[in-house]
Amino acid sequence: MTTKVYEALNWASSFLEEHHYEAQIAHILLQHHTGWNRTKLLTEVQAQLDTKTIEKFTADVHQAAAGKPVQHITGNETFYGRSYIVNQHVLIPRPETEELVEKILETIPTFFGETEAANLTIVDVGTGSGIIATSLKLEHPQSRVLASDISFEALAVAKKNASELGAKLDFFEGDLLQPLIEAGEQASIIVSNPPYIPEGDRDSMKENVKDHEPEGALFAGKDGLTIYRRLIKQLPAVLKTPGMIAFEIGHGQGEDVKKLLSTEYPQAQIDVINDINKKQRIVLAKTRT
Repeated sequence: MTTKVYEALNWASSFLEEHHYEAQIAHILLQHHTGWNRTKLLTEVQAQLDTKTIEKFTADVHQAAAGKPVQHITGNETFYGRSYIVNQHVLIPRPETEELVEKILETIPTFFGETEAANLTIVDVGTGSGIIATSLKLEHPQSRVLASDISFEALAVAKKNASELGAKLDFFEGDLLQPLIEAGEQASIIVSNPPYIPEGDRDSMKENVKDHEPEGALFAGKDGLTIYRRLIKQLPAVLKTPGMIAFEIGHGQGEDVKKLLSTEYPQAQIDVINDINKKQRIVLAKTRT
């Protein structure tokens, strides 16, 4: 028995919605199994799918409805226009993080000037899948980009992504900036998208996040600020002057993170920046002293 594309999509969309997941997941999974892009999928709705494809598609729809992230099923996610390998060892890239990369790239020439901007060292702390470090290297290739993570498994993913995308990065395994401090490294820009979800939010989160993404990349103590506190204390040992610090934050954490940074850098210009959805997303600090 054969099944047409539109029939498979209709069934899968309804099934996913019944389990409180987006119908769009059905399209992503069928694109994955057919190798078609979205346009071709929509123009081939009357095409017949072979039995093997339907069996694999059906099995994956059931996995998605049970809470497994679609990115873990397909093994990849797109970030800043590039495809990245993802698995259970790394945080799945979010579109909001693209705004962090964009803000850094936008600020480099205006803050550092042409001469300094051509010779920057950038550190991505807690690199995970390597999306920030790789994007910055590919978009600002004249920079030296370093990436650190405490997870050996996450670094393996980041290294593979950087290699496949042609980004030459220097990797460090260890806790926050500690491996760079030990290596005597200095940087003009330190960026991080650390864990920032308060423990109290765990129970209200969807299963496809809290049960499948690495806990160490999600939660950060009672108020979600534990990692910021530790990382900010390490900054003076690595950050050069002039220097820039760029953090992704959770909604409502902007003023708290700004206050923590101002303790270490009282003369810095520190801005809390909203994302496209008008939620606090970035804290950007620029210091010349």
